[in-house]
Amino acid sequence: MVQIKTMPKDTAAEVLRYLAEYEEFQAVEKLVGSDLAVGEVRAVLRELAAELEHESFAEGKASFDVKSCKTLSKSSKNIISCLSSREEKSLLSAFGLIENPAQQTPTAFAGKK
Repeated sequence: MVQIKTMPKDTAAEVLRYLAEYEEFQAVEKLVGSDLAVGEVRAVLRELAAELEHESFAEGKASFDVKSCKTLSKSSKNIISCLSSREEKSLLSAFGLIENPAQQTPTAFAGKK
């Protein structure tokens, strides 16, 4: 399990996917030449992003499953499926379908005033 302290794992996954998609990685070609292809760098970034997103989901397991929800229309489910995990959590918490992590009281301070 990867330990990241600077940002949430799903956010880190989005950053890695963005870099894999849009970064040119010109320095990679200059530094390592033909030993490492830019495509390989992109692939490993995508792989890391997928793993981080998987870990984030496993750690946070939202109490709401969009796919099995009977109250959401097919169109709503299709729209939600296009969102990143962070955007999905924000949307679902805005509509009160899941608890907003920003509003949760940390357990270390629970009961203290």
